Amino acid sequence: MTTLFSNPIFLLAVCICLGQLLGKISLKHIKLGSSATLFSGLFLSYYLQEKVGMNLSIDRSLFLLALVGFIVSVGLMASKNIRSTLKTYGFRFIILSFFVTGAGALSTYIFVRMELANNLSTIGTYLGALTSSPGLAAALELSPDGSAVGLGYAIAYVPGVLTVILFAQVMKLFLPEDHHGANHQPTDQGGFSMIAFMLVIVVGVLLGQLKLNLLGSSISLGMTGGVLVASLLMGSMKKVGPLSFSFNSQQLKIIRDISLNIFLAIVGINYGHKAVLAVGESGLSLLIIGLTTGLVSVLIGYMVGHYLLGIKGVYLIGGICGGMTSTPGLAAAIESFDEEKVVAGYGATYPFALLFMILWTNILFM
Repeated sequence: MTTLFSNPIFLLAVCICLGQLLGKISLKHIKLGSSATLFSGLFLSYYLQEKVGMNLSIDRSLFLLALVGFIVSVGLMASKNIRSTLKTYGFRFIILSFFVTGAGALSTYIFVRMELANNLSTIGTYLGALTSSPGLAAALELSPDGSAVGLGYAIAYVPGVLTVILFAQVMKLFLPEDHHGANHQPTDQGGFSMIAFMLVIVVGVLLGQLKLNLLGSSISLGMTGGVLVASLLMGSMKKVGPLSFSFNSQQLKIIRDISLNIFLAIVGINYGHKAVLAVGESGLSLLIIGLTTGLVSVLIGYMVGHYLLGIKGVYLIGGICGGMTSTPGLAAAIESFDEEKVVAGYGATYPFALLFMILWTNILFM
């Protein structure tokens, strides 16, 4: 057994299989989905070290490869409708994403100053409460202690998902006329260009090296933010000369799902044992912090979107789900409301929420 689990490919495959099985369990429309892979990694890391004495660790290069694959695929998928949604809705959804993510960041900053728990774990709760895997990736790139960040993310993720789903269910009571709309998904006939995909990565890594002086400190997008910006910009251009940046969404989803599961599995495996041991010290505090941050983000997002920006109800629900980067929340909203309107709000907000998440994460680490 020791020999088998020392093989990183075998270990990752087992971890992802367990995560996928756990992620399919549904309770009142609540599913962990791929994020369950993080929890299976935490379990395997803790169990194998405690019971077998194995100190698990997977090489960082594989982690970075999975990270880049996930970010590029997410960015290219989100880039397809950026121009049309901005033309239709203006900058209202950009402002909404700024306030949803910013409110959570401000709440997290207050908790950091209060020193109720480890500061790095508290920052992790921000990313978990807003269910942001790209934000988690950025934090792990910046953090001297990935286990602390991963702990906060893992503890706050579930209340973060529950907060958005509960919000969608509550709003269902006030907007009954938009229930059960028709499902109209655009057909995507794009192909896949390996050269274009790799060029996005090259440009993104270069962008991530650029430094910006902000608030008296020098910050950069880092590899995570640089690759995301490159994928959004280059994907929205569709074609440059003979090179096409229009990718088939189904192919990108496969890359996204594989990369995300490997990325989350490695986080759980590499940091799980230490993270589980830390739960007893500050787990309850982190749970409360994450729940509070999620609620603050949703409530501020609703007030700003409804009263300041005048975004209509169903579009606003999708926008808040996008601002929270919450796929489970989006799924719950689609079940209750007109899918076209929910997805329009989600798609207009989501890519900018990813960018703001990385910006606020960088600022929290200053």
